[in-house]
Amino acid sequence: MVKTCCVYKCNNQYNAAAKVKGVSFFRFPKDQRKRRAWIKAINRRDWLPNDHSWICSEHFIDGWHGEEPTDNNYAPTIFAYKSATPSASQIERESRHRCRDISKEQLDKATQDQQREQLNKSFSLFAHSDYCTQEQEWEEAVPTTTSADDCEPDPLLVENIALRREVKQLKEELRKHKWSVEKISDNDSATKFYTGLPTFAVFVWLFQYLESKSSRMTYWTGESSTPSGDKSRSYSSKQIL
Repeated sequence: MVKTCCVYKCNNQYNAAAKVKGVSFFRFPKDQRKRRAWIKAINRRDWLPNDHSWICSEHFIDGWHGEEPTDNNYAPTIFAYKSATPSASQIERESRHRCRDISKEQLDKATQDQQREQLNKSFSLFAHSDYCTQEQEWEEAVPTTTSADDCEPDPLLVENIALRREVKQLKEELRKHKWSVEKISDNDSATKFYTGLPTFAVFVWLFQYLESKSSRMTYWTGESSTPSGDKSRSYSSKQIL
Protein backbone atom coordinates (compact mmCIF):
# COMPACT_ATOMS: atom_id res chain seq x y z
CA MET A 1 0.00 0.00 0.00
CA VAL A 2 1.33 3.42 -0.99
CA LYS A 3 2.01 5.82 1.86
CA THR A 4 -0.37 8.76 1.57
CA CYS A 5 -0.69 11.71 3.92
CA CYS A 6 -4.01 11.61 5.78
CA VAL A 7 -4.32 15.40 6.20
CA TYR A 8 -7.22 17.06 4.39
CA LYS A 9 -6.24 18.48 0.95
CA CYS A 10 -2.68 17.11 1.24
CA ASN A 11 -1.75 15.03 -1.80
CA ASN A 12 1.74 13.99 -0.76
CA GLN A 13 2.59 10.35 -1.44
CA TYR A 14 5.70 8.33 -0.82
CA ASN A 15 7.20 8.44 -4.30
CA ALA A 16 10.12 9.88 -6.23
CA ALA A 17 8.70 13.40 -6.14
CA ALA A 18 8.40 13.27 -2.34
CA LYS A 19 11.99 12.07 -2.07
CA VAL A 20 13.17 14.99 -4.21
CA LYS A 21 11.26 17.43 -1.98
CA GLY A 22 12.69 15.74 1.11
CA VAL A 23 9.26 14.84 2.47
CA SER A 24 9.16 12.19 5.19
CA PHE A 25 6.18 10.19 6.39
CA PHE A 26 5.40 9.35 10.00
CA ARG A 27 3.11 6.78 11.56
CA PHE A 28 0.82 7.87 14.34
CA PRO A 29 2.56 7.50 17.70
CA LYS A 30 1.79 4.66 20.09
CA ASP A 31 1.78 7.03 23.05
CA GLN A 32 -1.92 7.71 23.65
CA ARG A 33 -1.45 11.31 24.78
CA LYS A 34 0.60 12.24 21.74
CA ARG A 35 -1.71 10.25 19.47
CA ARG A 36 -4.75 12.21 20.73
CA ALA A 37 -2.88 15.48 20.12
CA TRP A 38 -2.24 14.51 16.49
CA ILE A 39 -5.85 13.45 15.91
CA LYS A 40 -7.12 16.69 17.43
CA ALA A 41 -4.76 18.76 15.27
CA ILE A 42 -5.80 16.99 12.05
CA ASN A 43 -9.44 17.66 12.98
CA ARG A 44 -11.20 15.16 10.70
CA ARG A 45 -14.80 14.38 11.63
CA ASP A 46 -15.55 10.80 12.72
CA TRP A 47 -12.10 9.60 11.81
CA LEU A 48 -9.49 7.59 13.69
CA PRO A 49 -6.08 6.49 12.39
CA ASN A 50 -5.19 2.86 11.76
CA ASP A 51 -1.98 0.98 10.99
CA HIS A 52 -1.96 2.39 7.45
CA SER A 53 -2.42 6.05 8.40
CA TRP A 54 0.51 8.38 7.71
CA ILE A 55 1.22 12.09 8.02
CA CYS A 56 3.94 13.88 6.11
CA SER A 57 6.66 16.14 7.46
CA GLU A 58 5.29 19.24 5.70
CA HIS A 59 2.77 19.68 8.55
CA PHE A 60 5.48 20.13 11.19
CA ILE A 61 7.39 23.37 11.66
CA ASP A 62 10.83 21.77 11.59
CA GLY A 63 9.86 18.80 9.42
CA TRP A 64 10.04 16.42 12.37
CA HIS A 65 7.89 15.68 15.44
CA GLY A 66 9.13 16.36 18.95
CA GLU A 67 8.62 14.30 22.10
CA GLU A 68 7.96 17.01 24.68
CA PRO A 69 4.45 18.54 24.90
CA THR A 70 6.00 22.01 25.14
CA ASP A 71 7.82 21.49 21.82
CA ASN A 72 6.25 23.31 18.85
CA ASN A 73 6.75 20.14 16.82
CA TYR A 74 4.92 17.91 19.30
CA ALA A 75 1.83 17.88 17.02
CA PRO A 76 1.24 19.00 13.41
CA THR A 77 0.39 22.68 13.06
CA ILE A 78 0.82 23.52 9.35
CA PHE A 79 -2.18 22.83 7.12
CA ALA A 80 -2.68 24.06 3.55
CA TYR A 81 -6.48 24.34 3.82
CA LYS A 82 -6.14 27.00 6.52
CA SER A 83 -5.97 30.63 5.49
CA ALA A 84 -2.48 31.29 6.68
CA THR A 85 0.52 29.73 8.36
CA PRO A 86 -0.02 29.72 12.15
CA SER A 87 1.63 32.61 13.91
CA ALA A 88 3.92 32.33 16.91
CA SER A 89 1.06 33.32 19.23
CA GLN A 90 -1.19 30.61 17.79
CA ILE A 91 1.54 27.99 18.19
CA GLU A 92 2.14 29.15 21.77
CA ARG A 93 -1.60 28.96 22.48
CA GLU A 94 -1.75 25.41 21.16
CA SER A 95 1.21 24.51 23.36
CA ARG A 96 -0.59 25.93 26.41
CA HIS A 97 -3.70 23.93 25.52
CA ARG A 98 -1.65 20.75 25.32
CA CYS A 99 -0.03 21.49 28.69
CA ARG A 100 -3.44 22.14 30.21
CA ASP A 101 -4.77 18.85 28.83
CA ILE A 102 -1.76 17.03 30.21
CA SER A 103 -2.26 18.62 33.63
CA LYS A 104 -5.91 17.53 33.60
CA GLU A 105 -4.92 13.98 32.67
CA GLN A 106 -2.36 13.88 35.48
CA LEU A 107 -4.96 15.18 37.96
CA ASP A 108 -7.47 12.56 36.83
CA LYS A 109 -4.84 9.86 37.13
CA ALA A 110 -3.93 11.02 40.65
CA THR A 111 -7.61 10.94 41.62
CA GLN A 112 -8.01 7.42 40.24
CA ASP A 113 -4.87 6.28 42.09
CA GLN A 114 -6.25 7.75 45.30
CA GLN A 115 -9.58 5.97 44.81
CA ARG A 116 -7.79 2.71 44.07
CA GLU A 117 -5.64 3.10 47.18
CA GLN A 118 -8.76 3.71 49.27
CA LEU A 119 -10.35 0.57 47.83
CA ASN A 120 -7.23 -1.44 48.63
CA LYS A 121 -7.20 -0.15 52.21
CA SER A 122 -10.86 -1.01 52.65
CA PHE A 123 -10.25 -4.45 51.21
CA SER A 124 -7.32 -5.00 53.56
CA LEU A 125 -9.54 -4.23 56.55
CA PHE A 126 -12.20 -6.53 55.18
CA ALA A 127 -9.78 -9.39 54.44
CA HIS A 128 -8.28 -9.35 57.96
CA SER A 129 -11.50 -8.98 59.89
CA ASP A 130 -14.01 -11.58 61.05
CA TYR A 131 -16.66 -9.14 62.14
CA CYS A 132 -19.91 -9.22 60.20
CA THR A 133 -20.46 -5.50 60.65
CA GLN A 134 -17.23 -4.63 58.88
CA GLU A 135 -18.07 -7.08 56.10
CA GLN A 136 -21.44 -5.41 55.64
CA GLU A 137 -19.83 -1.96 55.58
CA TRP A 138 -17.35 -3.13 52.93
CA GLU A 139 -20.05 -4.63 50.70
CA GLU A 140 -21.91 -1.34 50.89
CA ALA A 141 -18.73 0.59 50.09
CA VAL A 142 -17.91 -1.36 46.91
CA PRO A 143 -19.78 0.21 43.96
CA THR A 144 -21.98 -2.16 41.99
CA THR A 145 -21.65 -0.07 38.80
CA THR A 146 -18.91 2.19 37.50
CA SER A 147 -18.89 4.96 34.93
CA ALA A 148 -16.12 5.79 32.52
CA ASP A 149 -14.74 8.46 34.87
CA ASP A 150 -14.74 6.25 37.98
CA CYS A 151 -11.93 4.02 39.08
CA GLU A 152 -12.75 0.44 38.13
CA PRO A 153 -12.21 -2.07 40.96
CA ASP A 154 -9.47 -4.65 40.66
CA PRO A 155 -10.90 -7.87 39.05
CA LEU A 156 -9.18 -9.97 41.74
CA LEU A 157 -10.81 -7.79 44.38
CA VAL A 158 -14.26 -8.26 42.87
CA GLU A 159 -13.71 -12.02 42.59
CA ASN A 160 -12.57 -12.19 46.23
CA ILE A 161 -15.69 -10.36 47.37
CA ALA A 162 -17.91 -12.71 45.37
CA LEU A 163 -16.20 -15.77 46.85
CA ARG A 164 -16.58 -14.42 50.39
CA ARG A 165 -20.28 -13.84 49.83
CA GLU A 166 -20.64 -17.37 48.49
CA VAL A 167 -18.81 -18.82 51.51
CA LYS A 168 -21.07 -16.82 53.80
CA GLN A 169 -24.19 -18.18 52.07
CA LEU A 170 -22.87 -21.74 52.28
CA LYS A 171 -22.18 -21.31 56.00
CA GLU A 172 -25.75 -20.11 56.50
CA GLU A 173 -27.12 -23.13 54.63
CA LEU A 174 -24.86 -25.48 56.61
CA ARG A 175 -26.05 -23.95 59.85
CA LYS A 176 -29.66 -24.56 58.82
CA HIS A 177 -29.03 -28.25 58.06
CA LYS A 178 -26.77 -28.92 61.06
CA TRP A 179 -28.65 -30.29 64.09
CA SER A 180 -28.35 -28.43 67.39
CA VAL A 181 -30.45 -27.79 70.48
CA GLU A 182 -31.58 -24.56 68.83
CA LYS A 183 -33.81 -26.63 66.54
CA ILE A 184 -35.99 -27.72 69.46
CA SER A 185 -35.50 -24.76 71.82
CA ASP A 186 -38.95 -23.63 73.09
CA ASN A 187 -40.62 -25.79 70.45
CA ASP A 188 -42.57 -28.72 71.94
CA SER A 189 -43.57 -30.19 68.58
CA ALA A 190 -39.96 -30.23 67.36
CA THR A 191 -38.84 -31.68 70.71
CA LYS A 192 -41.33 -34.51 70.39
CA PHE A 193 -40.33 -35.14 66.76
CA TYR A 194 -36.57 -35.35 67.41
CA THR A 195 -36.47 -36.84 70.96
CA GLY A 196 -39.83 -38.41 71.66
CA LEU A 197 -40.19 -36.33 74.83
CA PRO A 198 -43.46 -34.45 75.27
CA THR A 199 -42.06 -30.94 75.84
CA PHE A 200 -38.80 -29.01 75.72
CA ALA A 201 -39.01 -28.43 79.49
CA VAL A 202 -38.92 -32.22 80.03
CA PHE A 203 -35.88 -32.43 77.75
CA VAL A 204 -34.06 -29.74 79.79
CA TRP A 205 -34.93 -31.47 83.08
CA LEU A 206 -33.74 -34.85 81.79
CA PHE A 207 -30.54 -33.33 80.43
CA GLN A 208 -29.71 -31.62 83.73
CA TYR A 209 -30.51 -34.81 85.67
CA LEU A 210 -28.27 -37.00 83.50
CA GLU A 211 -25.46 -34.48 83.04
CA SER A 212 -24.06 -34.82 86.57
CA LYS A 213 -24.35 -38.61 86.51
CA SER A 214 -22.89 -39.09 83.05
CA SER A 215 -19.81 -37.10 84.05
CA ARG A 216 -19.00 -39.86 86.63
CA MET A 217 -19.58 -42.79 84.28
CA THR A 218 -16.70 -45.20 83.57
CA TYR A 219 -16.65 -47.01 80.25
CA TRP A 220 -15.26 -50.51 79.80
CA THR A 221 -12.10 -50.35 77.70
CA GLY A 222 -10.46 -53.68 78.55
CA GLU A 223 -8.84 -55.43 81.54
CA SER A 224 -5.57 -53.54 81.38
CA SER A 225 -7.10 -50.07 81.21
CA THR A 226 -9.98 -50.50 83.68
CA PRO A 227 -9.29 -48.84 87.07
CA SER A 228 -8.77 -51.29 89.96
CA GLY A 229 -11.54 -49.65 91.98
CA ASP A 230 -14.04 -50.48 89.29
CA LYS A 231 -12.79 -54.08 89.17
CA SER A 232 -13.23 -54.50 92.92
CA ARG A 233 -16.71 -53.03 92.80
CA SER A 234 -17.63 -55.38 90.00
CA TYR A 235 -16.15 -58.36 91.90
CA SER A 236 -17.86 -57.48 95.18
CA SER A 237 -21.19 -57.09 93.47
CA LYS A 238 -20.78 -60.60 91.99
CA GLN A 239 -19.97 -62.03 95.44
CA ILE A 240 -23.09 -60.49 96.90
CA LEU A 241 -25.14 -61.95 94.12
